[in-house]
Amino acid sequence: MNTDKPVETARARILVVDDDPGNLDALGSLLQPHYDVFAAPSGARALQIANAQKPDLILLDVSMPEMDGYDVLVRLRDNPVTRDIPVLFVTGMDSIEDEQRGLELGAVDYIAKPYRPLIILARVQAQLELKRARDWLRDQNTYLEAEVTRRVAENLSIQEAGNRERARLNSQNELILASVGEGIYGADPAGRIYFVNPAAASLLGYTRDELMGKDSHDTLHHSKSDGSPYPRDDCPIHLALVGGIAVREIEETLWHKDGSPLPVLYSSVPVMEGGVVVGAVASFRDIRERKRYEAQLERQANFDDLTGLPNPNLLTDRLAQAVTRCRQNEKNLAVMVLKLDRFKEINDGLGRGVGDQLLLEVSGRLAVVNETIHTLAHMGGDEFVLLAETGDNGEAVSIAQRILKVLDQAFLVEERDLFLSASIGIAMFPQDGENGEALLKNASAAMYRTKASGGNNFLFYSAEMNAHSLERLNMESELRRAVERNELLLYYQPQMSLRNGEIIGMEALLRWQHPLRGLVSPMEFIPLAEETGLIVPIGEWVLRTACAQNLAWQAAGLPAVAVAVNLSARQFEGQDIVALTAQVLRETGLDPSYLELELTESAAMGNADAFIGVTEALKGLGVTLSIDDFGTGYSSLSYLKRFALDRLKIDQSFVRDIVQNPDSAAIAVTVIALAHGLGLSAVAEGVETEAQLNFLRTRGCDEMQGFYFSKPLPGAEFEQLLRERRKLVFPAAAELPVQTLLLVDDEPSILSALKRVLRREGYQILTATSAAEGMELLATHQVAVVMSDQRMPHVTGAEFLAKVRVMYPDTVRIILSGYTDLKSVTDVVNRGEIYKFLEKPWDDTALRENLREAFQYYETRRVHRVNAP
Repeated sequence: MNTDKPVETARARILVVDDDPGNLDALGSLLQPHYDVFAAPSGARALQIANAQKPDLILLDVSMPEMDGYDVLVRLRDNPVTRDIPVLFVTGMDSIEDEQRGLELGAVDYIAKPYRPLIILARVQAQLELKRARDWLRDQNTYLEAEVTRRVAENLSIQEAGNRERARLNSQNELILASVGEGIYGADPAGRIYFVNPAAASLLGYTRDELMGKDSHDTLHHSKSDGSPYPRDDCPIHLALVGGIAVREIEETLWHKDGSPLPVLYSSVPVMEGGVVVGAVASFRDIRERKRYEAQLERQANFDDLTGLPNPNLLTDRLAQAVTRCRQNEKNLAVMVLKLDRFKEINDGLGRGVGDQLLLEVSGRLAVVNETIHTLAHMGGDEFVLLAETGDNGEAVSIAQRILKVLDQAFLVEERDLFLSASIGIAMFPQDGENGEALLKNASAAMYRTKASGGNNFLFYSAEMNAHSLERLNMESELRRAVERNELLLYYQPQMSLRNGEIIGMEALLRWQHPLRGLVSPMEFIPLAEETGLIVPIGEWVLRTACAQNLAWQAAGLPAVAVAVNLSARQFEGQDIVALTAQVLRETGLDPSYLELELTESAAMGNADAFIGVTEALKGLGVTLSIDDFGTGYSSLSYLKRFALDRLKIDQSFVRDIVQNPDSAAIAVTVIALAHGLGLSAVAEGVETEAQLNFLRTRGCDEMQGFYFSKPLPGAEFEQLLRERRKLVFPAAAELPVQTLLLVDDEPSILSALKRVLRREGYQILTATSAAEGMELLATHQVAVVMSDQRMPHVTGAEFLAKVRVMYPDTVRIILSGYTDLKSVTDVVNRGEIYKFLEKPWDDTALRENLREAFQYYETRRVHRVNAP
């Protein structure tokens, strides 16, 4: 046998195992320039190749179907042929338990996905070098033992030759050990270091000469990781020297020259000669990076990423410890569950970034509330839990009051003052529960009772709260089955024009006809549906049912009006509203112009940029859009003007005392002006009195709904309302001038489309299919605005309007045409025969705004003429 260090004429062989062909190709391309690479797409194939080819190294994926990496590793270790092949796990799994399991089964290292090529090459090279060194040492030991046995029987000259050979081999061994990246040192029977390779010296901060002759235990292994003394009798080197015991790849702590601990994966084996221990060899590998990674994983498992506070996982452990401690010390423990009031509204309205910053500010204030709070945990969202060991309930009251006080102060977030309050539920150990689970459940019940009673307060748990929680759970279960049991139904509330008093729309309002509870108030189940996510399937049912019902009424010959359906912010988060709306319109057959979607400010401002795209897409379908309960949220006017909307709905909280409260009146008037300034209609909700009606009507509000005309009605009663064509009767003193619009076009389809676009404007609309018919209508009606097509048989729109100007000079005249003759248009404009020229196809919003301006222009000129001397 040649005892020189072998010249590497053959390349190292590597087996790559991964069920993902892309990963196999990527690793193969990376490694093939340097090594011979075998690829296996499954665990079974890997075992076949490993047994047949016996590669130098295996790169093994963990997550594979049928046989995962752990099973493959166990079978490799059970096979004598493949037992000693080093295995590196290459995996995307990031669990501490998964890594520990792999290392315990015999993996030499972990490489995390996504991997970096240089790291792969470096780790592969290091493992191959270590294997070559170990294989060569093993072969050398085998050879040396055989050589010594043979030479003992030979004469002295042969023995001297053998000694010289041994010396030469030892020199070569030292050269090899000096070249590997793993730390290696040797100790004599007394434990003194007689050999140390450069890697070991470098990792430990010494020069090789500084370590030679030093006691290995006293120098490198004197203390445990916590700094406590490490008994010599337990030291792995001592066990190898005294008992001949080998220790392989255990986690240990060696000590750096500067006094800092060095975590290592450590092995030590005795060196035997003739059955006698003549020394020991130790090898170690730096695992500081792995330790840092493990610590990071542990923190992620126990602490909240946003606030850095303990998460529910760690809280469970802390709470169990606190209960045990208080039971032993006979002390009380207060478990406080805190939920912020109105946080969802802020988070949805101002964005998640503001919400996250606000949660950080809240956690900072809560952390310094009271020194008796030994755990503050963030449960996710806007919920926190505090644990405090108290003497009695009075201390818990003091802490809760302090919490409410610190939260009462304004939070400055992104140069905006925000105000918060909280609902707190308190459960006391031992009277409210004997374990952590019961205490948390009961504190949560108290918190929800606090929230239901208005928030910004605290309540102690009482037994009846469990009954309330159980009732809430039962309601959730029953609500889940309400759709399939046909227990949900829609009521409809008419929407009225404040110009002519006609029904121009209806709002679909959800009701629940429970078989035992009767008609359940929406205030009871809608918040529950929002919280649990049931609002998504229920909202789809409402949209589909309302569209189908509206089409059925139209098919029955009833007046065609639009139906308004409310959409919640949760629906925007949980489904594609544009696709759903298109699907429902397609399946029900309802004309999109007869569907209005009412959107909340929280949905609009949750992700304003995305919401702009959604509104534009919905408008592309042809539906009408409105912002519901406007003024109660955090709308940004800079965004509002970019939303593709049609109307703003004034919240009933402003309408309720609009006649008595100057602030409410000012807000309502401002919203009306804002809507008109943006080319939108203003709709007032909750109109209940004649005074409210007159106030809104005289200030230009376009539409209303409320008990003054009708409460929400079941479908059959609303159908009767439509059949009777009931109208809103205005007080005689409050009559407004009738706004009469004459539309002239030779295409009846164009006239129908225009009437449909303008149906909610409250105009008295006259239509004519010829100029002659138009002149007849002008002779019998007081018309304010005339809008005519340009290209008509026998006479053009310009010629018709020129005649109108002579005979009815007070009218405001508009041409609407797809035919643009610049000279003709310029001539009639210059002669003052038309007020504006509008092009076909028209934009609905722009058309409505131009006509509003035309009527305002007409009214301004009328008032000026009346007041002229």
